[in-house]
Amino acid sequence: MIQQAFDKFGKNSFQHAIFYSNENCLRFELSEGAKHDSHISMFTTALERSTEVIETVFEKNNELSICISFAGDSFLSNLSQFRELHQLGIKFPKARYIHSEWDEDEEWHRNYVFFKIAKTELHKLLFGKLANELGIRPSYWVDVYIFDIELGVLAHPYDDRGMDLVGSNKFMLSRIYKQFYSWLLKYDIGIMKQWFGAL
Repeated sequence: MIQQAFDKFGKNSFQHAIFYSNENCLRFELSEGAKHDSHISMFTTALERSTEVIETVFEKNNELSICISFAGDSFLSNLSQFRELHQLGIKFPKARYIHSEWDEDEEWHRNYVFFKIAKTELHKLLFGKLANELGIRPSYWVDVYIFDIELGVLAHPYDDRGMDLVGSNKFMLSRIYKQFYSWLLKYDIGIMKQWFGAL
């Protein structure tokens, strides 16, 4: 599963700021569009937007592939994050795949855990990730990637502010580009117009 995912999306799609290391990528503005400047409205806006986009992309899926990624020399050094995931009700299945490698650029070990979840569990992952920067608990700071190899689309919600969508399925990405155009990050809309055209 790990090598299939790296081959399909490229290892740079499981890093930070994947919008800037891929082509035909979408970057969404999540909490910045909140009507009221409060943590509650920012969080609920981010959760609603990310859920709607992901549910639309993976509308035919009953199951989703997940990658959790984090830095550190061992899993024990990130024990607090696994406790937060556990509090969110996220349980790693027995069928999981673990990979660790040295990142020369960052000078740390980057660890990956790949597994699958029922799509009905997606809200737990999104809640924890989008809540972190806003000080809402339980939450976690480790990176999360949601994808389907056959569909050819990967989503990376990086915090309450935004989410990247990337993959080889340009038909699906173009559909999402048109359907959710008003939620795309204005700062990078010029780049996205070059890839998907003006509306």
